[in-house]
Amino acid sequence: MVSDNNDATSSDSLYVNEFGIPKVTLIHCRSSEMCAKSYVSLSREISVEIEASPSESAQHIASNEDLLTEILLHLPARSLLRLQLVSKQWLSIISSPLFRRLHTRRNARSFASTVGFFLCCNPTFNFLSLRGEDVSAMSMMNERFSSIRDGKIIRHMNSCNGLFCLDFKLSDGKREFYIYNLTTGKYRLIPLPDIIDEPHLVKTMNLAFDPEKTENYDIVCIWLSVSENQLRFAVYSSGTGVWRHSTECYDCNKCGEVDLCCYYGVFWNGAVHWVSQTGRFLCFQVGNCSFRSIPTTTIPEGQWHRNIEYFGESGGHLHLIDINSHQSSKFDILELEVNYSGWFVKYHVDLDFLPNLYPAMVNQEVNPPEDYAYSNVFSTICFLEDEKDKAVLVLALPGKIILYNLENGMINELADVKPASFRLFIDGARYDGFETYKHVETLACV
Repeated sequence: MVSDNNDATSSDSLYVNEFGIPKVTLIHCRSSEMCAKSYVSLSREISVEIEASPSESAQHIASNEDLLTEILLHLPARSLLRLQLVSKQWLSIISSPLFRRLHTRRNARSFASTVGFFLCCNPTFNFLSLRGEDVSAMSMMNERFSSIRDGKIIRHMNSCNGLFCLDFKLSDGKREFYIYNLTTGKYRLIPLPDIIDEPHLVKTMNLAFDPEKTENYDIVCIWLSVSENQLRFAVYSSGTGVWRHSTECYDCNKCGEVDLCCYYGVFWNGAVHWVSQTGRFLCFQVGNCSFRSIPTTTIPEGQWHRNIEYFGESGGHLHLIDINSHQSSKFDILELEVNYSGWFVKYHVDLDFLPNLYPAMVNQEVNPPEDYAYSNVFSTICFLEDEKDKAVLVLALPGKIILYNLENGMINELADVKPASFRLFIDGARYDGFETYKHVETLACV
């Protein structure tokens, strides 16, 4: 009998030893009246009832492929790749397409699957770990993607539920697009739609991948039709390898030029969403290649633009942080209703206490120029929430990146960063949510 308990811990060290082998504690008895129980320390605790000696119990688990598969499904992707070396049986189980589909689907919403972020501060990318690795110095992204870089320059990237879409600029000025699974190291070259003659006309490629619903992913390509001054859309499916073209477009003549935020789409609820600091929000449904209406937040009176700090998906919901005043340390985290009826306040956040802990946030200039008249500064890198409403904010401050737990108010320092200057932070030498790409461990196929 196998039963799940979702309250157990998810830390790697608690269920895998230094060799990547699952820790299994067996308690045995000789009589049938006292049933022996095995407690396996996993991301979810599994209770297995066995009437046997220790050696027989181990044999029972090893010989029962269904039981072994259920145990392995609770382990993180990175550990499973090591466990493939244990035996031919384990390799056969873990490498099978069915197991990988089940594991990817089961861990799609797991808070513990998010291991870090790739952060862009033009022209470099850095990796920020959430697992305590490289606390004082971030690992360079070049090392992480070395298997397919080969001298190419990463121009842009997009991530969705563990997969990355990488936009490479080649030495001759051409571009190549790859889908890459950083966990497994597997990748696929994505051809451009035949209708696009010039690669530089491609504005962005947005990944659309929902492992809870399908093993396949889609890519939404947006390119500019120069003659008509329109943004055109096409969808590539990994299942068919074919591009589908939308009959709808974004007319820049009627709707206005697209500002920067529109190039950082977020996939949620079967659609890719874009926000704008000045115009309307966009929602493109991947399945039928069409637009649908989406509520747009209001621009504060007296301002000509919004101040959207963060826009992303977490825990199966779409979130937005729009800070009305640059000088405010109090703001709301908004969530979009599943039926698109409107945005509502999910969390109230008050960071007035932070400058006492991090004085570099505070402007020390006596008579600062008007453009620098901030009382304190920070930027939101990411908001994470799981299905149990466990929520954290990842914030960038001058000189630091921290993780703030909204439930208990605890702060963890994730990295020291440069520069630690208030003025340079204001000038743009900082990380923000629109140049942050979540890294989620996954066994998904590309």
